[in-house]
Amino acid sequence: MQRFDGAASRAASPQSAAEPVTADADLASASFGVSVNTAVLKSTIESEKRVLDILV
Repeated sequence: MQRFDGAASRAASPQSAAEPVTADADLASASFGVSVNTAVLKSTIESEKRVLDILV
């Protein structure tokens, strides 16, 4: 979440011409990281459900 906050603040108040591009790249990178983490968590939960179903 800190990466989102930093990128959002830089996008809202850019200090140079290159700053919005950097902020957008940071925001996209943070968004991709969250997507990957979400996919891993979903996969882990599904695996745990299967193990529990086998054990019960």
